[in-house]
Amino acid sequence: MRIGAIAALLCTAASAEPRVVRWSHAEASKAIYFGNCPVKLVFTGTILAARAGNITFASKHSDGSVGPARTIHAARRGQAWRVHEQWELSATTRGWAQLWIQSERHGSAVARFRVYCK
Repeated sequence: MRIGAIAALLCTAASAEPRVVRWSHAEASKAIYFGNCPVKLVFTGTILAARAGNITFASKHSDGSVGPARTIHAARRGQAWRVHEQWELSATTRGWAQLWIQSERHGSAVARFRVYCK
């Protein structure tokens, strides 16, 4: 039984396709904001392709919300995109946003922010 389980794992690993995304990153337009609210923060995500293929992504927020899914097609290795999303905040808060690569079930590091409303 053990040999069968090991063989099944090896076959699964060998047949898994390599990831399309080589690297992803997210950043906030303002890490710290002091001022009038509501304020719109802009989050910029960068995606770098490791190979040709489709990439489905969305933004994830610390409040639990997830933006609409979008799909882009990488025609070749090394192709890069910058994507933008606005998030309007009306109260003093802190949080984060992340570029979530749905097609590969992983995300970028989070872009943290703090908002202090007058």
